[in-house]
Amino acid sequence: MSSVYDKFIQLLNGCSLEEKKKMFLTLSEHIERSEESLTNCPTERSYLEKQYDRLVTCHNNLVDDVSFLDQLRFELDSLNLLSPQSKKPKSMWMTQLQDTEVDLSNSLPMSLYPNICQLLEIVNNHDSVKGNLDCCNIVCYSNDKKTLRLHADNESYIDGSFPIATFSVGVDRNIEFVPFGASYTNVVRSINATNNSLYIMHPGTQSILQHRVVAGDSSGATDHVRYSISFRKYKKPPNSPEFTTPPSSPRTAPEERSCHQSSSSAKSPTTLLVGDSFLTPLDSQLLGKSKKKVINLSKGGNKIDNVMQDLESFMNDPRNSCYHVDQIFISVGTNDIRNCRYHGVSKLKGELFKLVRYVKEHFNKTKIFIQSLLPLPLSPDNRGYIVRNVLSFNQIIFQVCSHERVYMLDVFGLFLRGNFRDPRLFPDDNSNIHPNKRGVGRLARAYINRIHCRQFDPFSPN
Repeated sequence: MSSVYDKFIQLLNGCSLEEKKKMFLTLSEHIERSEESLTNCPTERSYLEKQYDRLVTCHNNLVDDVSFLDQLRFELDSLNLLSPQSKKPKSMWMTQLQDTEVDLSNSLPMSLYPNICQLLEIVNNHDSVKGNLDCCNIVCYSNDKKTLRLHADNESYIDGSFPIATFSVGVDRNIEFVPFGASYTNVVRSINATNNSLYIMHPGTQSILQHRVVAGDSSGATDHVRYSISFRKYKKPPNSPEFTTPPSSPRTAPEERSCHQSSSSAKSPTTLLVGDSFLTPLDSQLLGKSKKKVINLSKGGNKIDNVMQDLESFMNDPRNSCYHVDQIFISVGTNDIRNCRYHGVSKLKGELFKLVRYVKEHFNKTKIFIQSLLPLPLSPDNRGYIVRNVLSFNQIIFQVCSHERVYMLDVFGLFLRGNFRDPRLFPDDNSNIHPNKRGVGRLARAYINRIHCRQFDPFSPN
């Protein structure tokens, strides 16, 4: 069976840039049509790991010409990025364009480096890219100790609807991928970037996964240097003749939506928590860390439709007009899937779409996060349908977030020990679905990390 990405790339052939962007927004539809059934997953985590495998693909031995690789290495060495004394790897931008959206006066014209230009042409013609990438960021790891911490390649001047294709030159390095909101040890995808290999982060990756370059071990090699050449697509400024307006979204519509959401520096930036009983134990003051206003609207027993009612009540209360809501965290689904014992949770997908579109319509320029379900307790009576429904609903969250360009806060893996529910994070009574004090602390840390993070914003309006 061909992969979902193979099918997706086939559909892209011959499409215009505008059509590609529209089709990117329907990627989840193609994932949903995959013939792989969740019920055949060997572990409770495998459903999402398969999605991660499709987001990041790796291709070895990209170039056959050895002499070309030697000439490419010579060009890279001429950039003077080798600096064994510095703690961090050095980098440099190159571009084919002059009319970029931001001032990158320190970047070099790629035309001065014919082998890098030729490599860009090879990458653009690759079956998994089929794009018009036009710039690159070159990073030099001069020894095994040079690393990059967890980050996302979500610069505001890079077009996120195009893939990011990274070519490796030199010694091997492992690239590890960790979901946003998850523990830094929760590695869901690992790639061995060998010499002459290309790994591709497809559209949507930067909103779901962070990645890092770990320390290497080339003790038996004479050369300890690695270069990564990360090809990307610049956003064109609006006055450029090649500029294509991104797909319209309610998030960027005129400011007619709700009066309390109009931009005003006098209003206090506020984070809303809304949803079911998994959020009620979270202390608003502790989450805000005395730096930010956090309001917890969650209630036990809430379902998807209750969230819209709570948000509407919040907007209609004149006392809340002083708040500028810039983040909304939603936890729903646990109470909804209880009514889906026999017929599955597919009917909830439309309801979740309706909720997300409602929030986007009424809260302009607000980051929206949807929390995944936690592992629920199992018994001989419910084991089959609980596992199936939890995993299926988490996949629905993944698909809705990808389609609607909002964020998924994946905390499922934080509450696993091995492949099963971590008993240390829940009460001894296996019938209780809620975390104990230790589990609430772990959930709170995931929220604190996301509330106060300033580096993760691939969907910010430009």
